[in-house]
Amino acid sequence: MEKENLKTVALIGRPNVGKSTLFNRLAGKRIAIETPIPGTTRDRLFARVNWQGTEFDLIDVAGVESPRHTSGQSDKTELSLLTQQNIEAAQAEADLILFVVDWTEVDNDADKRIARVLRKSEKPVILVVNKADNIGRQDKIDTFARLGSFPIVPVSAISGSNSGDLLDEIAKKLAATPDSHTRCGSEGEKVDINLAIIGRPNVGKSTLLNSIIGAKRAIVSDVPGTTRDVVDVIFFHKNKKLMIADTAGIRRPGKLGRDTIESYSFLRTEQSLRKSDVAVLVIDAKEELVALDANILGKAKEWGKGIVLAVNKIDQISDEDFVARTLSALKIKLNFVPWLPVVFVSAQDETNLKKLLDLVVVTDMNRRTLIPQPDLDEILTDAKNSNFQLEGIKSLSQKSTTPPVFEAKVSHKKTPHYTQIRYLENRIRDTYPMNGTPIFIDLI
Repeated sequence: MEKENLKTVALIGRPNVGKSTLFNRLAGKRIAIETPIPGTTRDRLFARVNWQGTEFDLIDVAGVESPRHTSGQSDKTELSLLTQQNIEAAQAEADLILFVVDWTEVDNDADKRIARVLRKSEKPVILVVNKADNIGRQDKIDTFARLGSFPIVPVSAISGSNSGDLLDEIAKKLAATPDSHTRCGSEGEKVDINLAIIGRPNVGKSTLLNSIIGAKRAIVSDVPGTTRDVVDVIFFHKNKKLMIADTAGIRRPGKLGRDTIESYSFLRTEQSLRKSDVAVLVIDAKEELVALDANILGKAKEWGKGIVLAVNKIDQISDEDFVARTLSALKIKLNFVPWLPVVFVSAQDETNLKKLLDLVVVTDMNRRTLIPQPDLDEILTDAKNSNFQLEGIKSLSQKSTTPPVFEAKVSHKKTPHYTQIRYLENRIRDTYPMNGTPIFIDLI
């Protein structure tokens, strides 16, 4: 994987002190989910920030939980420990740490524990006192000096008060920090392919991402719904620069509350799919493709996205006829996307991951197919000779790519039925298969 040398700033703090709100404020857009519910941010989120010529990558990580929250027999214990590991990884990557505390809780034991760890760190730290919404509060900021000899900047992430002062301090600290490492790129830069990894909860999307990039970027856990936010990472394959987004598991909209974290993640997943060039729909080999999976495919097709179907966890299948039987069943269930490529993978064992990425690159190339006009003329002539119901089509031309869109000029007296348009699409694909990408034929 190719890397670039950009300094990194990590937001660290206990849950619900406003890190995600501050992250969104500094990033200039809503990337991290903000709710009053502690522990909302589980994965590390990245954004590119440019402040008066100083450019850096900002990381928002899950809140540092106290020991009493990371012990015991709760089924959330593993997830809490995994979140802690993610924080440690973010600290290791960071050139500068923003230690975020809440002005309304001056004497907090969790803050003291975090401060003890950060005082031992070789990384520079800025103590950010959030929720300091008025002058009276800002005047009492010195009470937080007991946490350590860190420079203190009071802010209000919600209103944006003093965010410029904080960015000035960040720029000053980064200028004094030597280049110590490189890391993979992040949002805000030009890429060749925007790839979204989508699917229902617990089908192995995060494991797939981690296996592809060779680093534990997204949290991997057996608890369904672990990935709440979209996690982006840059990756190179066959000289193509891919931004890969691992999204929250897609549930039926009817099962989502209006103001739940899951509902926000569902919307974020849709946004990620809309921004993608290619989507990999991941399903579990031990489960059948269900209506929700077909609905996801239908939405990706409607939006003109390249699509690859990845059947994951084949390492858990011992049936020798599984692949053939599954392909036969999928052919029936997915008759509305007969051009959909299918690959059988194991994210855990890294089986067929190169083949999957090859299909992603080919699918993106197919979305960019531009068919010469003489070829379209020949395709239309052959189609009309084989199907007299197409005689109302006078000409066929290509309007655009990504995805391929064609225009068929028709006689208003003999407008073809949609089944005939499907027939014409099939004839186009006979010559130019364009596997993995929908094509559209507009009647004019």
